[in-house]
Amino acid sequence: MPRFNGLLVVLLALLALKASADDFSYPISNALMATIAGTPQRLMAPVPSESDVRQRDLSVRVLPERNLPPTLSQYRDLHFRLAWQQQPAPLLFLIAGTGSSYDSPRLDYLKRVFWQAGMHVIVLSSPTNHDFIAAASRSGLPGLGREDARDLHTAMSMAAEKARHEVGLQVTEHHVVGFSLGALNAAFVAELDQRLGQFNFSRVLLLNPPVDLYTSIQRLDSLARTRIDGVSDTDSFYEHIFGKLSRYFAEKGETDIEGGLFYGIQSSDQALTDPELAMLIGAVFRFAAADLNFMADLVTGGGLYAPADERLKVSTSLTPYLRRALFCDFSCYIETQLWPDWSSRNADKTIDDMAWHTSLRSIENFLASHSGIAALTNADDLILSREDYDFLHQTFGERAFLFPRGGHGGNLQHQTVVERMLSFIQGE
Repeated sequence: MPRFNGLLVVLLALLALKASADDFSYPISNALMATIAGTPQRLMAPVPSESDVRQRDLSVRVLPERNLPPTLSQYRDLHFRLAWQQQPAPLLFLIAGTGSSYDSPRLDYLKRVFWQAGMHVIVLSSPTNHDFIAAASRSGLPGLGREDARDLHTAMSMAAEKARHEVGLQVTEHHVVGFSLGALNAAFVAELDQRLGQFNFSRVLLLNPPVDLYTSIQRLDSLARTRIDGVSDTDSFYEHIFGKLSRYFAEKGETDIEGGLFYGIQSSDQALTDPELAMLIGAVFRFAAADLNFMADLVTGGGLYAPADERLKVSTSLTPYLRRALFCDFSCYIETQLWPDWSSRNADKTIDDMAWHTSLRSIENFLASHSGIAALTNADDLILSREDYDFLHQTFGERAFLFPRGGHGGNLQHQTVVERMLSFIQGE
């Protein structure tokens, strides 16, 4: 299956919280650009190199009874990444954002932040990533707050036990941190664990969380439908962007994509416009949605993309089936797969009821009453509405950390933001 490391994007929002760090040095004021480009290297918090981290990739068989088609046999086990200390230490679970895997670059950076601070870290894929859907989602249909939390909690328990067995992990306390959709997952996992009493999380940190998930999804889906003059479809859009990049690198006389793609091009005559930035990220987001649609359909035998009665062999090409799924975004997934399944078990409920049960508003009292839970986001993160900012302020109070710029996760590597994360997790 292809992996798409979830580039999410937002437009501008009205803020309802007091912005912290008025002298915040993050330089990118355009939320779209910030979301794509991230943090300039000179402003990043220093972390160890990957080769310096004591880490190992492990796997667990979460659902031994699951019968997957032979072509999906590599997803029978759930893989995760463990970074550990040689002495007793807190164990921090890190949950990826929409469609992202445990080995995505953003999570690798955050893993190094917390490992460097003296913690064990277990990194888990998003419940919407294809490997998690196949190996650990009981329903095969992620996107429901409480059900995903149950699946994650089981996977976390098994991963922690595997770590204890493999490296003799000694744990003093437990934390959980999630990014974007992973932040919403972390909140629901913490609420579930309060009732189960297993991990008793000391700290829970929500990085760029959605408040109303399905509303945020609609905002993100709309990016792929952005209109650009002279661009009629996705293929011509890619040709349009490629032409700009080609002209930029020809004028520059080199091909330093890592250092120049986003910062250099935006100060040149080939600078991408806001509609182009939006559609670029929306297109990537659409691929992540296709991955979710396709894998959920395969696991449940729904027959929407691959015939339900066709036995997929190891040699079977999945490309024609995946191509069909590209026409279905996240809202389409909800309407064609998630909602029909949920409504069959909740006949007296509406789709708005389903959305509420998956929003942070449904666990507001839990979030408000626990001093060990905080939310960190940005004033220009437009997966959030003004009402969402009001909710974060009213629910978390002083535990709502708002930065003035950074888009959706673009500033998570910034020195000041990293210091704020660590300060909260370490109880300082």
